Amino acid sequence: MKRKLTSLDISEANFIFAHVMLELNKNEKFNNLVVTQRNKLIDEICLEVIDKANKDEDDKEILKSEILAYKIPGTEKKKHPLEIVNLEKPGNFNEIMRRKYENIIRETVKKRIKKLVV
Repeated sequence: MKRKLTSLDISEANFIFAHVMLELNKNEKFNNLVVTQRNKLIDEICLEVIDKANKDEDDKEILKSEILAYKIPGTEKKKHPLEIVNLEKPGNFNEIMRRKYENIIRETVKKRIKKLVV
């Protein structure tokens, strides 16, 4: 990875995660999955959405690592603390994220839900 994690990256990853969750929770098939299956599906969809919406490999890598950061044990986080560059969020940040991700999230969730066997 060639660049540092920024506060905007964290906000972007949170946006993706939250909107994937919102879209998935609308579906009964998803709600019938066990927690481990849900978590795996959420991760997979978030990573797929990141791949589809971003061209720059550094952006993809940093967003994917932020999405999966919850899996890193606390002891590892303490050993390698991340330096986060704080950037001011533009006033239209959510609108920018909606334009960039909303359709991709909706299409990806719809496609993945069709493939689910519950």
